[in-house]
Amino acid sequence: MISEAKSRLKGALGRPFLVLNAVAMAFLAVSCSSEAEFVAEGEAQGTTFVVRAYGDSLDLTQDDIARWLDAYNRAASAWDPNSELSRLNRGEAVRPSPVLADLLVVTEALRTATDSVVEPALEPVLAAWGFSVGENLLPTSSGARRDSALVDSLLALVRWSAPVVQPDGQLRLLRPLNVNAFAQGHSVDLVMDSLRARGATAAFVEIGGEVRSMGRKPHGESFTVGIEKPVVSGDRSLQMTVELDDRALATSGNYRKFQVDPVTGVKYGHSVNPRTGWPAPTDVLSATLIGPTCAEADAFATMAMVLGLEKTKTWLAAHPEWDAVLIYSDPTGALKVYDSRSAY
Repeated sequence: MISEAKSRLKGALGRPFLVLNAVAMAFLAVSCSSEAEFVAEGEAQGTTFVVRAYGDSLDLTQDDIARWLDAYNRAASAWDPNSELSRLNRGEAVRPSPVLADLLVVTEALRTATDSVVEPALEPVLAAWGFSVGENLLPTSSGARRDSALVDSLLALVRWSAPVVQPDGQLRLLRPLNVNAFAQGHSVDLVMDSLRARGATAAFVEIGGEVRSMGRKPHGESFTVGIEKPVVSGDRSLQMTVELDDRALATSGNYRKFQVDPVTGVKYGHSVNPRTGWPAPTDVLSATLIGPTCAEADAFATMAMVLGLEKTKTWLAAHPEWDAVLIYSDPTGALKVYDSRSAY
């Protein structure tokens, strides 16, 4: 199913995540090379992006990047009430854009590839925990303990249902979908597809920390990505760097995004186990997956946070096309690193 998911991830051209606020771009002559370098850096709603592309026949403009970013936002943003996905989640009928149509195919493929550990139908539970759009029902301001009965009642609503195609070609959803576990990675893949179609022979795309590379820089250097230390102090120092050659990379972690029980003080991370409806207890603080596509890497990183160290190592052994850097705490609380690239 991994190969099926991978083939489905090569869909419609052109899409990034969120609305462009500011961007600086330039075509620069690369010394000792006939290739030009295109650089785009800027901010999108709540995150940043970097695009670098190389090629002697590049055909890119600032407007292209802005249009792609806006197109993805209008199709898939959960925080834009007028996006196609938001309208579908409200029960409206929508004629999907190519971006949304591709995302929905990817959604079903990744659900299958993760054996529903990444469950798009989990939206009611995620919203109740405060990890999605909607009312935050479980962490209460009154200090009451979280309601197990409420979690169970919401979990009973979690049933996967593929979009229904109406006779007029519009789609409806029987249940809302949450695609936050892989939408940002999906946007990276589509930007890369668009760069390739515009003449890029090598490229690097990073949106909100999700990354994909194609080829190498003009002088043969690999693209390099840093993996942050999983600390809550605000320190952004790096645990390590990774050379990324024609691969994608995504990281998931619970060390910054979590809820704290007002009575017990227990931390609940945002990686919710769809079997229980509760944030998954895990020894993994940060999971970085490295493989063919960014949507898959994004989803599998979330999956690793739910599975924990040993089950993720078992999964990696069965999927040699994937590598992982898992930062975890041992029984003494010390940070340890498992790197599948050097484990054998």
